[in-house]
Amino acid sequence: MIFKDRSRGKYSLPAALALAVACNLPVEESAYDEKLVVFGHLVANGQAADTIFVSRSFEIDESHEDQGKWVTDATVTIFDGDATFTLAPVAGRPGRYLEQATSRQVILPGRTYRLDVVLDGDSVTAFTTVPDSFALSSTSSSDWLCEEAPVLVDSIALYEDEYSETAWRWAVASGDFSVLKMDTVIYREGPCYTTSFASIPLFVLQWEAFEPAGIVRVSTLALDETVARAIVDSSLAARIFKGHMLVDEEGNYFRPGSFVWNSSMDILHLTWLYFNYYGPHLITVEVTDSHFNEYFKGQAFRQNSFNMPNGNIVGGYGLFSSSNARSFFVHVAPDSS
Repeated sequence: MIFKDRSRGKYSLPAALALAVACNLPVEESAYDEKLVVFGHLVANGQAADTIFVSRSFEIDESHEDQGKWVTDATVTIFDGDATFTLAPVAGRPGRYLEQATSRQVILPGRTYRLDVVLDGDSVTAFTTVPDSFALSSTSSSDWLCEEAPVLVDSIALYEDEYSETAWRWAVASGDFSVLKMDTVIYREGPCYTTSFASIPLFVLQWEAFEPAGIVRVSTLALDETVARAIVDSSLAARIFKGHMLVDEEGNYFRPGSFVWNSSMDILHLTWLYFNYYGPHLITVEVTDSHFNEYFKGQAFRQNSFNMPNGNIVGGYGLFSSSNARSFFVHVAPDSS
């Protein structure tokens, strides 16, 4: 405890001792060593066209928007065990590299890929093993109470096999969702449903990987992100957990239509926090590799914004990771009762 002598405006002896001890604590300093920074991610069964980002590391007082740090002339390749394909720099977007159109390699589950980035004699390497497929289902849950009364959260149908990827991509592009099957869930408001991350969910998902997996990422994307569909909630709980609502030029309130959550649980409760709009949503569940898990899991008592996460870029900084994803649609409706 720090005491202060208010009559003199000076700190007393205990405070002075504490300040002296704090000022003499050992400080570990690390010399800055500029290295290549690489970020890339592969998704199973997709094409290796996801952007690879390459830059040089920034000193702590440098702006990350400094164009001079982005690397535009590196050689970026990915080796899949049988062949090597090269990624080309994106014109007008410094530091971005995409797979060449003549390649179009499909990322295979269970396979290990190696990323190599070479620049003026410097090189970095990283490996990722793409997670195998996993089972995804919706389950009912009776583990909830509202004002001491039991509440059953019903399971929903995912309809994953009812349409092709081409069909749902066309529906998203055209805005015509009538061709897609999707269950409807009710967005209820009130103390039991919209007060915390532990509120009663709209629905529950369960996943089961056939091989050990890292973090699971759940993302929701509102497909009809118009102000007319926005869920307007300016309550204290909403401001705490979702942030303040934004206002457009016409005075309409809204929040972002996308949400991403990392979890290590095999049961996923999709609560009110995942949704800011009524209407159709694309829900994606990704099982990630061990490197993604190690990079993003955090170290509560050792890591802060000035310490590097545990990346897997050998010879540099950053992360090369992969995931296996499954997607479905759900319609969020207001509570008519």
